[in-house]
Amino acid sequence: MSIADFVANPLSYTKGHYVQFYGANGSAAAGGTGPAAAGLQLLNTYNNWAGAWQAKQFGPAAGLFTSFRFVESMEKSDSSWGHRVGKKALHSVTCFPVTADQGIRFLPWEADHVTFMEIDANARTFFTGPLQGCMIILGFCAATGNWWAFHANRNNAGGPNNNAMKTAMTMDTVQLIGATVSIRHAARYGSEYTDQGFVFGQRSGNSWKFYAANLAIAAGGGFQMTVKQLT
Repeated sequence: MSIADFVANPLSYTKGHYVQFYGANGSAAAGGTGPAAAGLQLLNTYNNWAGAWQAKQFGPAAGLFTSFRFVESMEKSDSSWGHRVGKKALHSVTCFPVTADQGIRFLPWEADHVTFMEIDANARTFFTGPLQGCMIILGFCAATGNWWAFHANRNNAGGPNNNAMKTAMTMDTVQLIGATVSIRHAARYGSEYTDQGFVFGQRSGNSWKFYAANLAIAAGGGFQMTVKQLT
């Protein structure tokens, strides 16, 4: 199976493999999945909260788009990450910028921020960066027919179970962006995912379906990968 199989049908691929998004805000050379590595640029920054957190809007940089590749698989354990290769290892995905649009839209994360983006009409698949306590909220704008995605992190207050705080951060952000966005879906730590995961979406015709992928240590060792549709 190839990265093209994952991009073409992330639902099927994730159900059959141990998949994770690797990295945080590192450079492309370091295997990170930050904005530059995904061919993105910062469009707007909002800082209305006395420095406790910020909101950042991202979109494609001029002439650039997102592509994916697999990196050397990284073994997941309760306490550390180490390198491992082979059929039963993790399929670790990272980004790099390209000049041809493959329909991939990727939303990076940043500590103590709400990162967000509009999923434009040319998108075919959508993915978030890695989740380990963050919240993803998805909303629909009827005026444009496009979805908006929000990735809320608040490490500096309340820990991973502060879902009410992250919801409030997202709603504050929605009020600032100048688009009428109706919230439809959420992926919360402890509910839609419980360990380490990511959110992805697939478009069929003009309709989108979104899913939360969860990677956990299975009882007795090994991995357990589950996928839950967001409703």
